[in-house]
Amino acid sequence: MNATDVIVDVLVDDWVESCNERAERGLDVVDWLTAVDTADRLYLLVHLVDPGSGNAEMLRCELDVEAPRAPSVVARFPGADWHERETSEMFGIEFTDRGDLEPLLWRQARTPALSAPLRKTSALTARVDTPWPGRDQNERSRRRKLPPGVRAEWVDDE
Repeated sequence: MNATDVIVDVLVDDWVESCNERAERGLDVVDWLTAVDTADRLYLLVHLVDPGSGNAEMLRCELDVEAPRAPSVVARFPGADWHERETSEMFGIEFTDRGDLEPLLWRQARTPALSAPLRKTSALTARVDTPWPGRDQNERSRRRKLPPGVRAEWVDDE
């Protein structure tokens, strides 16, 4: 993103309308669409560009953390299809007003442990399941150390 790019906060109810307004002004290409989870908040972002001039704007809307849902922009921006599918799969966001969001990366059946792997609330299963090197498995230490990024509630106390 260039220093001259603009970041605009919009309400989720105005998401499609705001994107359409930018498209009418020439920002009619989706450069990327994704989400950001800050643990407290969940944002949906789209970077729209005008390929002829290089002008760009980023739109950002805050979603409900418990039930993230946003309207799809694929009707106006067909290039956003892949981005919405990936964002849905990785962040658990439901895009309304569109067909089935076939998985791109997680081909196995969805399970609670694997759903929305890029959300802060998702367990890092590889780190939880893999023994932490340097810890003697035969000896209990006084203070339990967990691998980086692993929360205590993800690990069974045995």
